[in-house]
Amino acid sequence: MVKNTKSGLLQLLVAIIITIAITTPTAGYNDDYGPYASVNDTYFKELILDIYVDETGKALVIGYVEREDIDSDNLPFLELSEYTYANDTNQLYALTNALTCKYGDRWSINFTTDAYACYTEYHTIFYLPCGVMLGDISCSQGLAHSTAISNDSFVIDIQGCNVESPVTIIEYQQPLEETGGEGIDSGSGFSFGYLSLAIALAALTLALIIAIAIARMKKGGGGTRHEGGATAVKREVIETTADMLRVMETLTDRERAIINALLKHNGEMTQADLRYETEIPKSSLTGIIRSLERRKIIIKKERGRMNVIELSDWFLSKGERK
Repeated sequence: MVKNTKSGLLQLLVAIIITIAITTPTAGYNDDYGPYASVNDTYFKELILDIYVDETGKALVIGYVEREDIDSDNLPFLELSEYTYANDTNQLYALTNALTCKYGDRWSINFTTDAYACYTEYHTIFYLPCGVMLGDISCSQGLAHSTAISNDSFVIDIQGCNVESPVTIIEYQQPLEETGGEGIDSGSGFSFGYLSLAIALAALTLALIIAIAIARMKKGGGGTRHEGGATAVKREVIETTADMLRVMETLTDRERAIINALLKHNGEMTQADLRYETEIPKSSLTGIIRSLERRKIIIKKERGRMNVIELSDWFLSKGERK
């Protein structure tokens, strides 16, 4: 009896020693970095933004931001910004003067995140007035940049994977104001290219608001049918059926995002609008569209200089248009 008691005590002592050894942190290990210890295995975080800067230094910021970045102040510029955030889509819409500063006739854009922020996919695109004189572009480790001119804008594309505390600094100089030219309002300080951009963004925002309102009405069963009316505009609404949902269940998250965007816009969007709405990088979007084409879910058509993406008749035959 005594022998059995001693054996039980010995086993208990060994168990306690093993437990202490397992739970004691290894020397030099900092538990603060726990969330980032297995970036490739368990942690995935994105920041994808389009940033439009006008001649006055004011910036319009649109794109995909993780909810934790909003809650934890990982984006310092938001403290001095007017912004809205859609929790269901993780879309940020912000208007701010906090990203730019001016020294004499020189401007600087400083886009930073919190010191402990880490992103597995980081993509920011800056759109500047086309006439600016670009200076130095400084990016933190892990980021690469390219420049181009498109649609009356100077485009600076910043990308990186598995980057910590990303920082981008862009220096530029505004062109001298033109004076005395016929038809030019030298005091306005606003280009026609940016006026068109502002109108397009306003139209996009209005379309998003209408789409959200329609989705909420359909979800709550509060939709109304307008009958008659000479000035009423008829719009086709695609009803998502069980067969269509079964097809969508075979898709990846990004493929479903494209199909959902097309469904919200009556089955047809330009490729550029798809990229802005889904926040999928341009290089990735092209490959995803090809994959969906091969499966005959969508059709890509060329209209002038634009690519238009449509849901295929095969896919729509699994649903009903009303």
